[in-house]
Amino acid sequence: MKLLAPALAALCTATFASDALAGGREPGSLLVYPVHRSGGAPGSPANNVAPGFFTIVSVTNTNLNPATILSLGGSTNVHFYYVNVDRNPLMPFMPFGCSIFNRVEALTPADTLSVLTGCHNATFGGQEGYLVVAAENPSLFQTAWSHNHLLGSELVLSASGLAFSIEAVALQSPVAAGQPTDVNSNGAYDFDGVEYEALPDKLYIDSFIAVQQSALALINFTGTDADKNRVLFSVWNDYEFPLSATLEFKCWFEEKLSNISTLFTDSFLASTPNDPYSLDIDCNGYDDLETGWAIIQSLGVRNPGGTLISADGALLGAITTGVGPAVNGGRLLAESKVKQTNGSFAH
Repeated sequence: MKLLAPALAALCTATFASDALAGGREPGSLLVYPVHRSGGAPGSPANNVAPGFFTIVSVTNTNLNPATILSLGGSTNVHFYYVNVDRNPLMPFMPFGCSIFNRVEALTPADTLSVLTGCHNATFGGQEGYLVVAAENPSLFQTAWSHNHLLGSELVLSASGLAFSIEAVALQSPVAAGQPTDVNSNGAYDFDGVEYEALPDKLYIDSFIAVQQSALALINFTGTDADKNRVLFSVWNDYEFPLSATLEFKCWFEEKLSNISTLFTDSFLASTPNDPYSLDIDCNGYDDLETGWAIIQSLGVRNPGGTLISADGALLGAITTGVGPAVNGGRLLAESKVKQTNGSFAH
């Protein structure tokens, strides 16, 4: 089966046709990178979280307006917020906590910046989590502003080669260009359709091949890193047979789909009614591997005491390779056209 990995990866690149791709393809004022692996710099101790893995993050300023004596032109600052997750080995969906390391970089017109997160992030021997990058006014200290010219992507690499490449989710600001985005002065980036684009109500895994053992990275953007988002996975196999699973998580996780629920495994799906011709890899007229697709939807967010703080939490995520030896690509999750306005990032 290892020889089939490249071919199987290519089969997983289609998107769920009825909805727009996650994050669109337009530059924004804020970028979300669903996962980062920040190992030590070359020559430093191995990454304690995912040995042999590291990430290259790129940010590009597409504003071409040249600087003049009187103006910075299309320049902008970009504020990096590395959300570093302290994993709980016994409860992978309930990390001990999430901390933020931040730094600011300047981008001139038409500038692009690439960083090795092992050098750029405060790694302390290895960190993982997700990354938010926000445009800031270069003339005002740490003042987020509307600068819908940012694009980004990342390479997550292993010692044996490329693990996957994935684009950042770019969120535009509806605020007038060059104006502060913190409209309500709460010190957070609010994904409410006023400061930045609202986040999707639902996310889609367009397809998965069970034996491929892809991973899911998922971020909770409602509440704090201590609050629990309950998530429903509505899954259909290759014969339109409906299945479902739920889980609760805090802050961020990246886990194999099979660790989320056994219904994502090949052995379980083979026990359900399925299409005998869906994935015939030896061309003998019979299926060989089980496939499916899924909708991801929040069922609500509760604080540590169990009090409901939102009936529908905000989510973003991606399919990744996880930390295994496979090289099988990654992709953003597709998004519903229906949005919700209760997402934010407190920094």
